[in-house]
Amino acid sequence: MTTRSHSRAVVREPASLDTLLARGGALAADPYHATTPPLYQTATFAQEDPTRFGEFDYTRTDNPTRRALEEQLASLEGALGALTYASGMAAVAACARLVKPGERLLAGADLYGGTQRFFESLEAFGVRVDYLDSHDSRVMERALAAAPTRLVWLESPSNPLLEIVDLSAAAVHCARQGALLAVDGTATSPWLQRPLELGAALVVHSATKLLAGHGDVTAGVVATRDEALLRELAARRNAEGTALAPFEAWLLQRGLRTLSLRLERQQRTAELLGEPLGQHPAVACVRFPGLLAHPGAALHACQSRGPGQLLSFELRDPSRAAEVVTATQLFTTAVSFGGLTSSISLPTCMSHASVPSARKARAPLPAGLVRVSVGIEDVEDLWGDLQLALESACADSGTDARAHAPAAFG
Repeated sequence: MTTRSHSRAVVREPASLDTLLARGGALAADPYHATTPPLYQTATFAQEDPTRFGEFDYTRTDNPTRRALEEQLASLEGALGALTYASGMAAVAACARLVKPGERLLAGADLYGGTQRFFESLEAFGVRVDYLDSHDSRVMERALAAAPTRLVWLESPSNPLLEIVDLSAAAVHCARQGALLAVDGTATSPWLQRPLELGAALVVHSATKLLAGHGDVTAGVVATRDEALLRELAARRNAEGTALAPFEAWLLQRGLRTLSLRLERQQRTAELLGEPLGQHPAVACVRFPGLLAHPGAALHACQSRGPGQLLSFELRDPSRAAEVVTATQLFTTAVSFGGLTSSISLPTCMSHASVPSARKARAPLPAGLVRVSVGIEDVEDLWGDLQLALESACADSGTDARAHAPAAFG
């Protein structure tokens, strides 16, 4: 535990993530000691000396509100530094452009659709992009040995199949081959998983989702312990103007304060929903690392503090998937996830519709796959809503979906 000086006392830096979330992000130079970090909604800063810049000069380069947020995010990730971007995809693009023409990017087979779309576009600039079955460590080792690789991109749990990757093993394989390991931690947040501690060089988030949590911010985050990478990314962000604006930074920091409370409730509800959902006659399987039946459950428990709030399931009759999604009332049909309110979607038609057709043909998603983002609503209300929606999928079998409700949720 470290200390930092303060005008009134010497304050111990908190070690608990919960405390860092609730109390982190204060401005060290704030003369008024505001209990909520202030918003510096300004483009420029007056300079005392025309021949020498002060600490802040132009918000594109740096801003007190954004800096306070980034210092808090770095602490949460155990990073040397963090950079925030105007969107999650801006953060993805910033890291992907570390791969130069003629170099190779190796990515997990199951990724967010927008990430796959961007990676495919890199091939036009001479970047080789290969995909692999990343949840098999031996396959990854062979893929890395097959050709020089600049960057390896993984998600664990992946979106939307919720596959689990051994991140520590991946980090070892990358280190042996001189490759950078980047982990998209959007589905977990640093409250559940800290990839840098598992050996990753970069961790990336779409902060639009769990970190902000209220569906009112679009933002991205990149954090690293590598000083050279941090300098390169910061210089490029300043040149390209992709930094997060002050107001969005302020909103994101506000959302962070309740991350642990939100996610604790959300993942508990997801656990309670997963079991009866898997037993429903209309459902073929449930993909959720909080279930013991999940093939990656034990590995996920070793590298994460909890299963998260995202789950997906497949219907026995894939043709009924859109009908089930449409029939829900408490679940909003929406493309994003991680917010306070529950949402539901068809990945093939929504979050992954942008995947290039050639890529879809090589790694098609299950046709009847439904993705659920669990919010903070009452679990019995959510389960009742899912049951009613599933009734149509059970109609042909004559099964009453309502008969599968548990007596009570504990």
